[in-house]
Amino acid sequence: MKHFVITTVAACSLISAANAGFTAEVIAFSSLSDWQAAPSNADIGLFSPGYSAEIYIEDFKGSAVMGASAVSGGTGWASWTAHATVGGLRTTGTGLYAETGGASITMDFTDHTYQLPMGGVRGIGGGFQCLNAQGDVVAGKMWLKLSTGESIYRTISAADQFMGFWVADPTQVITSFKLQPMGVNAGVHFVGLETMYLGTAVIPAPGAIALLGAAGLIGGARRRR
Repeated sequence: MKHFVITTVAACSLISAANAGFTAEVIAFSSLSDWQAAPSNADIGLFSPGYSAEIYIEDFKGSAVMGASAVSGGTGWASWTAHATVGGLRTTGTGLYAETGGASITMDFTDHTYQLPMGGVRGIGGGFQCLNAQGDVVAGKMWLKLSTGESIYRTISAADQFMGFWVADPTQVITSFKLQPMGVNAGVHFVGLETMYLGTAVIPAPGAIALLGAAGLIGGARRRR
């Protein structure tokens, strides 16, 4: 298992100027803007030639749920189901949280029709939060663990909430992640996330490529007239 211990960008030896920590298979991010830009960053070389990123944003703005043993959402490759290790989950229309202090949340990605290489959920990120019993956002320690074995352990605050990964190995895919409260206040913190970002690699369908090629031919013919 590989761990990325992130406290602040300046203090973390695994974070480069681009806020990314590299291993052979996975890149960890503490900045949403860098996470979003990573698939087109030639220096990182995240995807194989010809692929681009498709991003799904889950804002949990569906109907409110209280005490549910499981909550599901998303669509297609971005379909997900969340569970709490203790008690239930609640959604408020703006976020998804554990309903019991100290409980962890597991997020499973439930679409298994993807094909490797490059298919499935290849990137995850989110605005993660710790709440106290009054529902206020407080600083707290979290451990975000991926199904691939990598993890981030860091302090989350109201002003600094983002954690994210992209899988660089085309033969690996993220099938789940676990969000676990840590530290001396773990038992009284309610963990959750306000927004979840999911990413996959896509390549234009043959028909789309043909249309692009035809458009290029037409444009060339017009220019020659």
